[in-house]
Amino acid sequence: MNKKEKKKLLRRKVGLCFIKSFTFLSGVAPLSINLLLGKILGSLAYLVLSRHRKIALNSLAIAFPNYSLSQREKIAKQFFVFIAEGGFELIYYLNNIKELHGTVKIKGKENLDQALAKGKGAILVTAHYGNFPLMSLRLAAEGYPVNLVARPMRDKYAEAHFHKLRTDAGVKSISVYPRRACVAGIINALANNEIVIILMDQNFGTGGVWVKFFNKLAATPTGPIILSLRTKAALIPSYIYRLKEKEHCLKVCPEKELTLGKDKNETILINAAEFTKIIEGWIRQRPEHWSWVHRRWKSRPSENTNKDKIFNK
Repeated sequence: MNKKEKKKLLRRKVGLCFIKSFTFLSGVAPLSINLLLGKILGSLAYLVLSRHRKIALNSLAIAFPNYSLSQREKIAKQFFVFIAEGGFELIYYLNNIKELHGTVKIKGKENLDQALAKGKGAILVTAHYGNFPLMSLRLAAEGYPVNLVARPMRDKYAEAHFHKLRTDAGVKSISVYPRRACVAGIINALANNEIVIILMDQNFGTGGVWVKFFNKLAATPTGPIILSLRTKAALIPSYIYRLKEKEHCLKVCPEKELTLGKDKNETILINAAEFTKIIEGWIRQRPEHWSWVHRRWKSRPSENTNKDKIFNK
């Protein structure tokens, strides 16, 4: 190991010590203190992180062109505060799982039970909306077998730390990498009649399909739809939103039956558009709940993009 690698390893170990200390302190501090710290740091982040603030405002300008600059700035600041509060909140609940029963309500639980009664598993289609990591924790606390499909953190030590916290809370993790292993893990979970939570609202480069999101084409993942076609698992739109400072509601919507097209490709395209429209509806209700710092419209279709991958309605 050379000198550069040793320094990198040392930084990661120091960082891990900080993360573990922060996790402990956040877990023992009252939730109100965690939320207060989130509010302060979120407001500070909005002022200091100029690059991310600019991305958020540009995204809001695409989604809400009729809003004034002051309206978009207000939503952006609310988002920065919301995401910081959510981070502190998440770490608190990872240390205090039992408290989720009283602070995160589940609405539409019967929709999930009806889907699981079919024995084919359930795919909860959601977005980076609200404090979405609490969805898996709350369902696991309710006794459901839950799998979360997620991108691993770049720092393997930090990833191992939070992976253990999720596992101890009853949540199984399925890494998006490598792709083949990810698909196999999802199919296995569904075959065991388990829940798989998949987020479907990020830019997907050239690998997905193009559907309108806030009236502008966006590269959209199709994994949940393809997996449902393959396994017959139920597709259930689900999201979480804040009711008040210390309360959330996990909304489990009725199962969405797939709209069939003339062939598989059209079926995938139509349903990608329909799910995207559902997610857009959530965001319009509470725009400060969505991750505006993600460049959702970064990728653009080229002249060579297959027409059967574009839903321009």
